[in-house]
Amino acid sequence: MNKKVFTIIVVVVLLFGGFYIFSNQNKTKENVRNDNIQENTYKENIDEQSQELAVGKIAPSFTIKNLNGEDVSLSDYEGKIVIINFWATWCGYCDKEMPDLQRIYKENEDLVVLAVDVKESKDQVQSYIDNGNYDFPVLLDENGETAITYLVSAFPTSYFVDKNGILLGAVQGMMTYDKMNNILEQIRDNESK
Repeated sequence: MNKKVFTIIVVVVLLFGGFYIFSNQNKTKENVRNDNIQENTYKENIDEQSQELAVGKIAPSFTIKNLNGEDVSLSDYEGKIVIINFWATWCGYCDKEMPDLQRIYKENEDLVVLAVDVKESKDQVQSYIDNGNYDFPVLLDENGETAITYLVSAFPTSYFVDKNGILLGAVQGMMTYDKMNNILEQIRDNESK
């Protein structure tokens, strides 16, 4: 192999390695454990849940507590477009996405953002939400069951549900305000047809 090709390969490997280390530097061992859905539980339930979780079908229902300790169900928001956003306080991309979720939530009366924090303490989540001045509904998936039901494998992951409770699709990874707005416009266009 000539030196030029070898040098290019080394540079690419170093760039990707550096990006990986940078993007994961804020994760602690505890967070890594929290991030991983128990593999055995996941494998046992995957077939059953994937049948429930299908685009064009009713979104899987759930009832979990909000930061005030009140039960909140997906069905509480029938008549609104819902973004179910799975996230965690340690997730850097979630942190970058939060201001855009707040903005789109504030600008659209027919939309609700349900920010579902996965497997973190109420105090930790409350502090994060207070510091960011976010006022959309925040739910606590303390045991990760809702994340398992929605087959969440990375943070952030967002699901879109129409006004009738039909699951329209999902976006894995961080969304920008423009991307959220474009999806919202497409949903409204389809509703008007």
